[in-house]
Amino acid sequence: MRRIDQSTLDALDGSRPADTLTVWAWRGNELVVPEPLLIKSWSAGDEAGENVKIAQRVSFVFADPDGTLSAWRFDDPLGVGGTRLQVIYKVGGAGAVNYAWFRVTGNTPTEYRESRVIDEFGYEEPDGSLPIHKRRIWITTAAVAVTAVDITEFVDQDKLEAPESPGAGATVISEWRRLTGEYFPTVVDAGVTDRAVNRTLVYEKERLDGGQDLLARISARFRMGGDGEAHIYPRQGPLVWRCEPGKSLVNVSHSMGSGGLYNRWVVEGKESAGNPITAAVQLTTGPLRYGGPYGKAQYFYKSEMITTETDAINYAVTLREEFLGNLSIELDVEIAPRPELQAGDRIEVGCPVKGGHVAYLPGEITSIQRGGDPLPRGTALKVRCSYTDVVAALSRTEWAKHLTGSMPDLTWDLIPGTWGQLPDRPWDGL
Repeated sequence: MRRIDQSTLDALDGSRPADTLTVWAWRGNELVVPEPLLIKSWSAGDEAGENVKIAQRVSFVFADPDGTLSAWRFDDPLGVGGTRLQVIYKVGGAGAVNYAWFRVTGNTPTEYRESRVIDEFGYEEPDGSLPIHKRRIWITTAAVAVTAVDITEFVDQDKLEAPESPGAGATVISEWRRLTGEYFPTVVDAGVTDRAVNRTLVYEKERLDGGQDLLARISARFRMGGDGEAHIYPRQGPLVWRCEPGKSLVNVSHSMGSGGLYNRWVVEGKESAGNPITAAVQLTTGPLRYGGPYGKAQYFYKSEMITTETDAINYAVTLREEFLGNLSIELDVEIAPRPELQAGDRIEVGCPVKGGHVAYLPGEITSIQRGGDPLPRGTALKVRCSYTDVVAALSRTEWAKHLTGSMPDLTWDLIPGTWGQLPDRPWDGL
Protein backbone atom coordinates (compact mmCIF):
# COMPACT_ATOMS: atom_id res chain seq x y z
CA MET A 1 0.00 0.00 0.00
CA ARG A 2 1.38 3.40 -0.95
CA ARG A 3 2.06 6.02 1.70
CA ILE A 4 -0.94 8.26 2.26
CA ASP A 5 -1.72 10.75 5.01
CA GLN A 6 -4.84 10.35 7.12
CA SER A 7 -6.66 13.46 5.87
CA THR A 8 -6.23 12.32 2.25
CA LEU A 9 -7.33 8.81 3.20
CA ASP A 10 -10.46 10.28 4.80
CA ALA A 11 -11.16 12.31 1.66
CA LEU A 12 -11.17 9.13 -0.45
CA ASP A 13 -14.18 7.88 1.52
CA GLY A 14 -16.27 11.01 0.92
CA SER A 15 -17.40 13.33 -1.85
CA ARG A 16 -14.58 15.33 -3.38
CA PRO A 17 -13.59 17.31 -6.48
CA ALA A 18 -12.04 15.43 -9.37
CA ASP A 19 -8.66 13.77 -8.87
CA THR A 20 -5.78 14.66 -11.19
CA LEU A 21 -2.38 13.30 -12.25
CA THR A 22 0.88 15.22 -12.48
CA VAL A 23 3.78 13.81 -14.50
CA TRP A 24 7.34 15.16 -14.51
CA ALA A 25 10.08 13.96 -16.89
CA TRP A 26 13.60 13.48 -15.52
CA ARG A 27 16.97 12.24 -16.73
CA GLY A 28 19.40 11.73 -13.91
CA ASN A 29 18.75 14.51 -11.40
CA GLU A 30 17.55 17.08 -13.91
CA LEU A 31 14.16 17.86 -15.36
CA VAL A 32 14.17 17.46 -19.13
CA VAL A 33 10.86 19.30 -19.53
CA PRO A 34 10.51 22.37 -17.29
CA GLU A 35 6.75 22.03 -16.77
CA PRO A 36 4.48 19.07 -15.98
CA LEU A 37 3.54 17.13 -19.10
CA LEU A 38 0.06 17.83 -20.48
CA ILE A 39 -1.91 14.57 -20.28
CA LYS A 40 -4.62 13.77 -22.81
CA SER A 41 -5.28 10.19 -21.60
CA TRP A 42 -3.56 7.50 -19.54
CA SER A 43 -3.83 3.93 -18.31
CA ALA A 44 -1.90 2.00 -15.66
CA GLY A 45 -1.61 -1.65 -14.75
CA ASP A 46 -0.22 -3.29 -11.63
CA GLU A 47 0.29 -7.03 -11.07
CA ALA A 48 1.47 -9.28 -8.24
CA GLY A 49 2.59 -12.90 -8.26
CA GLU A 50 5.51 -15.21 -7.75
CA ASN A 51 6.92 -14.70 -11.26
CA VAL A 52 6.08 -11.03 -11.79
CA LYS A 53 9.24 -8.95 -12.24
CA ILE A 54 8.08 -5.69 -13.81
CA ALA A 55 4.84 -5.18 -11.91
CA GLN A 56 3.77 -1.67 -12.88
CA ARG A 57 3.25 -0.40 -16.42
CA VAL A 58 1.75 2.85 -17.69
CA SER A 59 0.88 4.43 -20.99
CA PHE A 60 0.20 8.09 -21.63
CA VAL A 61 -0.84 10.25 -24.52
CA PHE A 62 0.75 13.67 -24.02
CA ALA A 63 -0.18 16.81 -25.92
CA ASP A 64 2.77 18.17 -27.89
CA PRO A 65 1.77 21.54 -29.37
CA ASP A 66 5.27 22.56 -30.50
CA GLY A 67 6.71 19.16 -31.49
CA THR A 68 9.40 19.03 -28.80
CA LEU A 69 8.22 15.74 -27.25
CA SER A 70 8.33 13.66 -30.45
CA ALA A 71 11.53 11.71 -29.96
CA TRP A 72 14.00 11.28 -32.82
CA ARG A 73 17.08 10.69 -30.68
CA PHE A 74 17.49 8.42 -27.67
CA ASP A 75 18.34 11.40 -25.46
CA ASP A 76 15.37 13.55 -26.52
CA PRO A 77 13.16 14.56 -23.56
CA LEU A 78 10.85 11.57 -23.88
CA GLY A 79 13.29 9.28 -25.65
CA VAL A 80 14.07 5.77 -24.48
CA GLY A 81 17.65 6.57 -23.47
CA GLY A 82 16.99 6.75 -19.73
CA THR A 83 14.16 9.24 -19.23
CA ARG A 84 12.14 8.57 -16.08
CA LEU A 85 8.62 9.74 -15.32
CA GLN A 86 7.61 10.79 -11.83
CA VAL A 87 3.87 10.27 -11.41
CA ILE A 88 1.96 12.02 -8.60
CA TYR A 89 -1.73 11.38 -7.93
CA LYS A 90 -3.58 14.41 -6.50
CA VAL A 91 -6.72 13.57 -4.58
CA GLY A 92 -9.35 16.25 -5.18
CA GLY A 93 -9.71 18.58 -2.22
CA ALA A 94 -6.97 16.81 -0.25
CA GLY A 95 -3.31 15.83 -0.49
CA ALA A 96 -1.18 14.01 -3.02
CA VAL A 97 0.02 10.41 -3.25
CA ASN A 98 3.41 9.70 -4.78
CA TYR A 99 2.31 7.02 -7.23
CA ALA A 100 5.53 5.63 -8.76
CA TRP A 101 8.60 6.26 -10.90
CA PHE A 102 8.69 4.79 -14.40
CA ARG A 103 11.24 4.36 -17.15
CA VAL A 104 10.22 5.38 -20.68
CA THR A 105 10.26 2.37 -23.02
CA GLY A 106 8.43 3.71 -26.09
CA ASN A 107 7.62 6.98 -27.86
CA THR A 108 5.14 7.06 -30.75
CA PRO A 109 4.16 10.54 -31.99
CA THR A 110 1.12 11.26 -34.12
CA GLU A 111 1.29 14.54 -36.00
CA TYR A 112 -1.68 16.63 -37.02
CA ARG A 113 -1.27 19.18 -39.80
CA GLU A 114 -3.67 21.91 -40.75
CA SER A 115 -3.30 24.92 -43.00
CA ARG A 116 -4.66 28.41 -43.07
CA VAL A 117 -4.46 31.29 -45.53
CA ILE A 118 -3.05 34.60 -44.31
CA ASP A 119 -2.58 38.01 -45.88
CA GLU A 120 0.98 38.82 -46.90
CA PHE A 121 1.40 41.89 -49.10
CA GLY A 122 3.60 41.33 -52.12
CA TYR A 123 3.57 37.54 -51.86
CA GLU A 124 2.60 35.43 -54.83
CA GLU A 125 2.40 31.67 -54.44
CA PRO A 126 4.48 29.90 -57.13
CA ASP A 127 2.25 27.75 -59.33
CA GLY A 128 -0.43 28.05 -56.70
CA SER A 129 -4.14 28.58 -56.78
CA LEU A 130 -4.15 31.43 -54.27
CA PRO A 131 -4.43 35.03 -55.46
CA ILE A 132 -1.58 37.46 -55.03
CA HIS A 133 -1.00 38.82 -51.51
CA LYS A 134 -2.25 35.53 -50.04
CA ARG A 135 -0.07 32.84 -48.50
CA ARG A 136 -0.87 29.36 -47.13
CA ILE A 137 0.91 28.37 -43.93
CA TRP A 138 0.99 24.93 -42.31
CA ILE A 139 0.61 24.35 -38.58
CA THR A 140 1.80 21.08 -37.09
CA THR A 141 0.73 19.80 -33.68
CA ALA A 142 1.27 16.37 -32.24
CA ALA A 143 0.16 13.93 -29.60
CA VAL A 144 2.81 11.58 -28.27
CA ALA A 145 1.98 8.11 -26.98
CA VAL A 146 4.50 7.05 -24.35
CA THR A 147 4.87 3.66 -22.69
CA ALA A 148 6.82 3.14 -19.49
CA VAL A 149 7.54 0.46 -16.87
CA ASP A 150 8.60 0.70 -13.25
CA ILE A 151 12.28 1.21 -12.55
CA THR A 152 13.02 -2.43 -11.71
CA GLU A 153 13.66 -2.56 -15.46
CA PHE A 154 17.10 -1.05 -14.73
CA VAL A 155 17.99 -4.05 -12.57
CA ASP A 156 16.46 -6.59 -14.94
CA GLN A 157 18.59 -5.41 -17.87
CA ASP A 158 21.79 -5.36 -15.80
CA LYS A 159 23.01 -8.96 -16.04
CA LEU A 160 25.78 -10.50 -13.98
CA GLU A 161 28.86 -10.87 -16.17
CA ALA A 162 30.21 -13.79 -14.15
CA PRO A 163 28.70 -16.19 -11.60
CA GLU A 164 28.50 -14.80 -8.07
CA SER A 165 27.92 -16.26 -4.60
CA PRO A 166 26.95 -14.66 -1.27
CA GLY A 167 29.70 -13.46 1.03
CA ALA A 168 30.27 -14.42 4.65
CA GLY A 169 27.36 -13.55 6.93
CA ALA A 170 25.02 -12.79 4.03
CA THR A 171 21.27 -12.84 4.57
CA VAL A 172 18.36 -12.73 2.17
CA ILE A 173 17.82 -9.01 2.74
CA SER A 174 21.50 -8.08 2.55
CA GLU A 175 21.88 -10.05 -0.70
CA TRP A 176 18.80 -8.38 -2.18
CA ARG A 177 20.27 -4.99 -1.35
CA ARG A 178 23.65 -5.97 -2.81
CA LEU A 179 22.08 -7.11 -6.06
CA THR A 180 19.74 -4.12 -6.50
CA GLY A 181 21.14 -1.29 -4.36
CA GLU A 182 22.77 0.56 -7.26
CA TYR A 183 19.33 1.40 -8.61
CA PHE A 184 17.04 1.98 -5.62
CA PRO A 185 16.93 1.75 -1.82
CA THR A 186 14.93 -1.01 -0.11
CA VAL A 187 12.45 -0.81 2.75
CA VAL A 188 11.54 -3.97 4.66
CA ASP A 189 7.85 -3.97 5.63
CA ALA A 190 6.50 -5.37 8.87
CA GLY A 191 6.00 -9.13 8.94
CA VAL A 192 9.14 -10.06 6.99
CA THR A 193 11.67 -12.27 8.81
CA ASP A 194 15.21 -12.37 7.43
CA ARG A 195 17.39 -15.48 7.39
CA ALA A 196 20.93 -16.48 6.48
CA VAL A 197 21.90 -17.50 2.95
CA ASN A 198 24.06 -20.52 2.16
CA ARG A 199 27.38 -19.45 0.65
CA THR A 200 27.22 -22.33 -1.85
CA LEU A 201 24.41 -20.54 -3.65
CA VAL A 202 25.41 -19.41 -7.15
CA TYR A 203 23.79 -16.62 -9.21
CA GLU A 204 24.26 -17.03 -12.92
CA LYS A 205 23.24 -14.05 -15.09
CA GLU A 206 19.84 -12.88 -13.92
CA ARG A 207 20.32 -10.39 -11.11
CA LEU A 208 16.61 -9.75 -10.51
CA ASP A 209 15.62 -13.43 -10.75
CA GLY A 210 18.26 -14.27 -8.16
CA GLY A 211 16.87 -11.65 -5.81
CA GLN A 212 13.30 -12.88 -6.26
CA ASP A 213 14.31 -16.48 -5.57
CA LEU A 214 15.92 -15.34 -2.34
CA LEU A 215 12.79 -13.50 -1.24
CA ALA A 216 10.68 -16.59 -1.91
CA ARG A 217 12.76 -18.42 0.73
CA ILE A 218 11.38 -16.08 3.40
CA SER A 219 7.83 -16.03 1.95
CA ALA A 220 8.23 -12.46 0.70
CA ARG A 221 7.97 -10.49 -2.52
CA PHE A 222 9.04 -7.04 -3.62
CA ARG A 223 7.26 -4.12 -5.26
CA MET A 224 8.13 -0.51 -6.00
CA GLY A 225 6.84 2.31 -3.81
CA GLY A 226 5.86 5.85 -4.70
CA ASP A 227 9.27 7.41 -4.01
CA GLY A 228 11.32 5.05 -6.16
CA GLU A 229 12.08 2.65 -3.33
CA ALA A 230 11.57 -1.12 -3.29
CA HIS A 231 9.43 -2.64 -0.55
CA ILE A 232 9.93 -6.20 0.62
CA TYR A 233 6.55 -7.37 1.91
CA PRO A 234 5.17 -10.67 3.26
CA ARG A 235 3.12 -12.82 0.90
CA GLN A 236 0.49 -13.26 3.63
CA GLY A 237 0.34 -9.76 5.03
CA PRO A 238 -2.40 -8.12 7.09
CA LEU A 239 -5.66 -6.85 5.62
CA VAL A 240 -5.17 -3.17 4.75
CA TRP A 241 -8.63 -2.10 3.58
CA ARG A 242 -12.28 -3.12 3.55
CA CYS A 243 -14.28 -2.49 0.38
CA GLU A 244 -17.85 -1.74 1.41
CA PRO A 245 -20.99 -1.96 -0.74
CA GLY A 246 -22.59 1.45 -1.06
CA LYS A 247 -19.27 3.19 -0.45
CA SER A 248 -16.13 2.48 -2.48
CA LEU A 249 -17.54 -0.68 -4.05
CA VAL A 250 -19.22 -0.11 -7.41
CA ASN A 251 -19.64 -3.70 -8.59
CA VAL A 252 -18.32 -7.17 -7.80
CA SER A 253 -18.59 -10.45 -9.67
CA HIS A 254 -16.89 -13.80 -9.26
CA SER A 255 -15.88 -16.71 -11.42
CA MET A 256 -14.62 -20.27 -11.20
CA GLY A 257 -13.45 -22.86 -13.71
CA SER A 258 -12.83 -26.58 -13.76
CA GLY A 259 -9.39 -26.30 -15.31
CA GLY A 260 -6.62 -27.48 -13.00
CA LEU A 261 -8.93 -29.26 -10.55
CA TYR A 262 -7.71 -32.72 -9.51
CA ASN A 263 -8.83 -35.27 -6.98
CA ARG A 264 -6.10 -37.95 -7.14
CA TRP A 265 -2.31 -37.51 -7.13
CA VAL A 266 -0.16 -40.29 -8.53
CA VAL A 267 3.60 -40.21 -7.85
CA GLU A 268 6.02 -42.47 -9.70
CA GLY A 269 9.63 -43.22 -8.83
CA LYS A 270 12.25 -45.94 -9.10
CA GLU A 271 14.04 -48.03 -6.50
CA SER A 272 17.81 -48.17 -6.53
CA ALA A 273 17.50 -51.62 -8.06
CA GLY A 274 15.47 -50.19 -10.92
CA ASN A 275 12.04 -51.44 -9.87
CA PRO A 276 9.22 -48.95 -10.43
CA ILE A 277 7.43 -47.33 -7.46
CA THR A 278 3.91 -45.91 -7.56
CA ALA A 279 1.84 -44.32 -4.79
CA ALA A 280 -1.35 -42.30 -4.86
CA VAL A 281 -3.59 -40.28 -2.53
CA GLN A 282 -7.02 -38.89 -3.30
CA LEU A 283 -9.84 -36.74 -1.99
CA THR A 284 -12.42 -38.90 -0.24
CA THR A 285 -14.98 -36.28 0.85
CA GLY A 286 -16.48 -33.09 -0.45
CA PRO A 287 -17.70 -31.98 -3.88
CA LEU A 288 -14.39 -32.87 -5.58
CA ARG A 289 -14.10 -36.35 -4.04
CA TYR A 290 -12.57 -38.98 -6.28
CA GLY A 291 -15.29 -40.87 -8.15
CA GLY A 292 -18.02 -38.47 -6.94
CA PRO A 293 -20.13 -36.10 -9.08
CA TYR A 294 -16.99 -34.36 -10.34
CA GLY A 295 -15.59 -37.67 -11.61
CA LYS A 296 -11.98 -38.79 -11.64
CA ALA A 297 -9.16 -36.37 -12.39
CA GLN A 298 -5.58 -37.56 -11.81
CA TYR A 299 -2.39 -35.52 -11.53
CA PHE A 300 0.79 -37.43 -12.35
CA TYR A 301 4.29 -36.68 -11.07
CA LYS A 302 7.41 -38.67 -11.92
CA SER A 303 10.92 -38.26 -10.55
CA GLU A 304 14.00 -40.47 -10.18
CA MET A 305 14.59 -38.77 -6.83
CA ILE A 306 11.63 -40.79 -5.48
CA THR A 307 13.37 -43.98 -4.40
CA THR A 308 11.05 -45.51 -1.76
CA GLU A 309 7.32 -46.05 -1.39
CA THR A 310 7.36 -43.80 1.67
CA ASP A 311 8.91 -41.00 -0.39
CA ALA A 312 6.21 -41.46 -3.02
CA ILE A 313 3.35 -41.37 -0.51
CA ASN A 314 4.75 -38.35 1.32
CA TYR A 315 5.19 -36.39 -1.89
CA ALA A 316 1.70 -37.32 -3.10
CA VAL A 317 0.33 -35.96 0.20
CA THR A 318 2.39 -32.80 -0.28
CA LEU A 319 0.96 -32.30 -3.78
CA ARG A 320 -2.57 -32.77 -2.46
CA GLU A 321 -2.09 -30.28 0.38
CA GLU A 322 -0.54 -27.71 -1.97
CA PHE A 323 -3.52 -28.12 -4.29
CA LEU A 324 -6.03 -27.62 -1.48
CA GLY A 325 -4.10 -24.63 -0.17
CA ASN A 326 -4.10 -22.98 -3.61
CA LEU A 327 -7.79 -23.44 -4.42
CA SER A 328 -9.27 -20.02 -4.97
CA ILE A 329 -12.18 -17.97 -6.25
CA GLU A 330 -11.38 -14.89 -8.33
CA LEU A 331 -13.35 -11.70 -7.81
CA ASP A 332 -13.66 -8.92 -10.39
CA VAL A 333 -14.12 -5.78 -8.33
CA GLU A 334 -14.92 -2.31 -9.63
CA ILE A 335 -14.29 0.51 -7.16
CA ALA A 336 -14.02 4.27 -7.01
CA PRO A 337 -10.43 5.48 -7.56
CA ARG A 338 -8.12 4.44 -4.71
CA PRO A 339 -4.54 5.47 -5.59
CA GLU A 340 -3.01 4.02 -2.43
CA LEU A 341 -3.86 0.40 -3.30
CA GLN A 342 -1.20 -1.82 -4.90
CA ALA A 343 -1.18 -5.31 -6.31
CA GLY A 344 -0.11 -7.61 -3.50
CA ASP A 345 -2.27 -5.82 -0.91
CA ARG A 346 -4.69 -7.99 1.03
CA ILE A 347 -8.17 -6.53 1.33
CA GLU A 348 -11.67 -7.56 2.36
CA VAL A 349 -14.42 -7.32 -0.25
CA GLY A 350 -18.02 -7.02 0.91
CA CYS A 351 -20.06 -9.22 -1.42
CA PRO A 352 -23.86 -8.95 -1.26
CA VAL A 353 -25.32 -12.46 -1.08
CA LYS A 354 -28.80 -13.92 -0.93
CA GLY A 355 -31.04 -12.84 1.90
CA GLY A 356 -29.76 -9.26 1.83
CA HIS A 357 -26.60 -10.10 3.77
CA VAL A 358 -23.01 -9.17 3.03
CA ALA A 359 -20.20 -11.74 3.08
CA TYR A 360 -16.78 -10.21 3.70
CA LEU A 361 -14.21 -12.13 1.67
CA PRO A 362 -10.49 -11.66 2.37
CA GLY A 363 -8.18 -11.91 -0.60
CA GLU A 364 -5.07 -10.68 -2.38
CA ILE A 365 -5.15 -8.08 -5.14
CA THR A 366 -3.45 -9.76 -8.08
CA SER A 367 -4.15 -7.08 -10.68
CA ILE A 368 -5.19 -3.41 -10.80
CA GLN A 369 -6.23 -1.48 -13.90
CA ARG A 370 -6.61 2.30 -13.78
CA GLY A 371 -7.08 4.96 -16.42
CA GLY A 372 -8.37 8.40 -17.31
CA ASP A 373 -8.93 10.90 -20.09
CA PRO A 374 -7.32 12.70 -18.36
CA LEU A 375 -9.36 12.70 -15.11
CA PRO A 376 -9.13 9.34 -13.34
CA ARG A 377 -12.03 6.96 -13.88
CA GLY A 378 -12.89 3.94 -11.76
CA THR A 379 -10.45 1.24 -10.75
CA ALA A 380 -10.77 -2.46 -11.67
CA LEU A 381 -9.30 -5.08 -9.33
CA LYS A 382 -8.82 -8.80 -9.58
CA VAL A 383 -8.84 -10.31 -6.11
CA ARG A 384 -7.88 -13.92 -5.45
CA CYS A 385 -9.70 -15.37 -2.43
CA SER A 386 -8.83 -18.67 -0.81
CA TYR A 387 -11.62 -21.19 -1.38
CA THR A 388 -11.45 -22.08 2.31
CA ASP A 389 -11.90 -18.42 3.29
CA VAL A 390 -14.82 -18.02 0.89
CA VAL A 391 -16.65 -21.07 2.22
CA ALA A 392 -15.96 -19.93 5.79
CA ALA A 393 -17.32 -16.42 5.11
CA LEU A 394 -20.43 -17.80 3.41
CA SER A 395 -20.94 -20.22 6.30
CA ARG A 396 -20.75 -17.38 8.81
CA THR A 397 -23.20 -15.35 6.77
CA GLU A 398 -25.65 -18.23 6.48
CA TRP A 399 -25.33 -18.96 10.19
CA ALA A 400 -25.87 -15.28 11.03
CA LYS A 401 -29.03 -15.35 8.93
CA HIS A 402 -30.18 -18.44 10.85
CA LEU A 403 -29.55 -16.72 14.18
CA THR A 404 -31.17 -13.40 13.31
CA GLY A 405 -33.99 -14.39 11.01
CA SER A 406 -34.23 -12.78 7.62
CA MET A 407 -33.49 -9.18 8.61
CA PRO A 408 -31.88 -7.87 5.40
CA ASP A 409 -29.73 -5.18 7.03
CA LEU A 410 -27.84 -7.42 9.46
CA THR A 411 -24.41 -8.80 8.62
CA TRP A 412 -22.03 -10.99 10.54
CA ASP A 413 -20.14 -7.98 11.88
CA LEU A 414 -23.25 -6.76 13.67
CA ILE A 415 -23.60 -9.98 15.65
CA PRO A 416 -20.64 -10.11 18.05
CA GLY A 417 -19.92 -13.17 20.14
CA THR A 418 -21.66 -15.76 17.98
CA TRP A 419 -18.57 -17.42 16.47
CA GLY A 420 -18.60 -20.12 19.15
CA GLN A 421 -22.11 -21.12 18.09
CA LEU A 422 -21.03 -22.06 14.59
CA PRO A 423 -20.61 -25.73 13.71
CA ASP A 424 -17.01 -26.91 14.01
CA ARG A 425 -15.18 -25.89 10.82
CA PRO A 426 -18.32 -25.92 8.61
CA TRP A 427 -16.20 -25.39 5.52
CA ASP A 428 -14.28 -28.67 5.89
CA GLY A 429 -14.78 -31.52 3.52
CA LEU A 430 -13.27 -30.53 0.21
